[in-house]
Amino acid sequence: MTTQVMAWAERTPLWRIFWLYGVIPSNLLWAAVLGMMYAGSHVNLVRSLLVFLLVFTAWIVRAVWLAAPNAADRRYGLISRALTVAWGINTVLLVFFLELQLVH
Repeated sequence: MTTQVMAWAERTPLWRIFWLYGVIPSNLLWAAVLGMMYAGSHVNLVRSLLVFLLVFTAWIVRAVWLAAPNAADRRYGLISRALTVAWGINTVLLVFFLELQLVH
């Protein structure tokens, strides 16, 4: 299954993976996390969404990495890889610090 998904990413245009499967869903997931935290949702529900966000981020980093050679301009592939890795690192750090806040 994983091989099929990654083969799909290699055939998909970079812009589609980066924007439609990466940027937009990631921002919607973060909006949901923040909304749940401000609404006082159950801690385990917030944690579940944070775990899902980490898994999704790992998947999208890999998908963007594989789709980068599909960019019309080679520079866009390089930029998308750099931005996505930075986004992934940012996500890991934010999840870590939000989890610290959930513990207290």
